[in-house]
Amino acid sequence: MSPQRIGAPPRHQRPVTIRSPYTFHLDRTLVERARREVGEQDVIRSIEAALAAAVDYQAWVREVSAGRRDRLA
Repeated sequence: MSPQRIGAPPRHQRPVTIRSPYTFHLDRTLVERARREVGEQDVIRSIEAALAAAVDYQAWVREVSAGRRDRLA
């Protein structure tokens, strides 16, 4: 099944990247404690950084498993 809607104009011709869904669970108690201690903006930046690192790590694991990357690279 195509992700394109019926009657919709064709999308730009670019390579399709297969993306895997990820689920992250945040501990409410820790998030609330962090908000009190460092403030909302720092909590948001920290969560964003942690999510980016987790996604990068998963990509690294897939590349190493597929033999496209050295473990130490």
